[in-house]
Amino acid sequence: MTGRTDARTVVVAGGAGFLGRIVVTDLVRRGCTVAVPTRRPDSVRDLSAVLDDAPGRLVVVPLDASGPAGAVPALARLDPAPSAVVASLGGWSIGPHLLDLAPDAWQRALDDHLTAHLRAMQAYVPLVDGQDDAVYVTTNGAAADEPMVGSGPVNVTGAAQRMLLRAVALEHDGGVRFHEVAFLAAVAGDDRNLDPHAELGHEAVAAAVRGVLDDPGSPQLVRVAPHGRRRPAEASET
Repeated sequence: MTGRTDARTVVVAGGAGFLGRIVVTDLVRRGCTVAVPTRRPDSVRDLSAVLDDAPGRLVVVPLDASGPAGAVPALARLDPAPSAVVASLGGWSIGPHLLDLAPDAWQRALDDHLTAHLRAMQAYVPLVDGQDDAVYVTTNGAAADEPMVGSGPVNVTGAAQRMLLRAVALEHDGGVRFHEVAFLAAVAGDDRNLDPHAELGHEAVAAAVRGVLDDPGSPQLVRVAPHGRRRPAEASET
């Protein structure tokens, strides 16, 4: 392991969301400069207060209608320059069955869970490319592997998100390594999960992401099971 997390500037796309806030909090407390591009700057104001005495630094970058691309100039001015991205976009939900899903609901699912990842990659991969041990990490969930009644849009977009990462990694000929961290259970404290069979603690979430940031030898796909187990994907899936 490189052990250089605290030397990084990390862009956390989706850092205002439930899982993203766990990652942001952990990285700032470990000394990172963490930039959070968000359309809702007020939503991370409480984090700024909580992390005021932390050794790292939280930088909130407002997003406008241009999306992630509009944040790049401000991110490029950070010192040290960003060398890592963690994209925690989308989420999990229960709704109508797929055959009953309205066209606009399907389009929202695609936009929020898949297109958002593509737009983030288009903006932030060139931003970190060329930095020492540049790394791009996406988060995903069990829905990418296992169909769930009422969560069909999340199943479909989660699986597509995984292929998106693999395709971008294959196409990209620069100096960026690409990884997915897939959490196989509900994260403790997320009230969207109505009846989780098992839960992952916040430290397990943070440690899994941090481990991939620190370790250039991490597999492209890392699955995180309950009780802190960190499992690489089968060889055929990496």
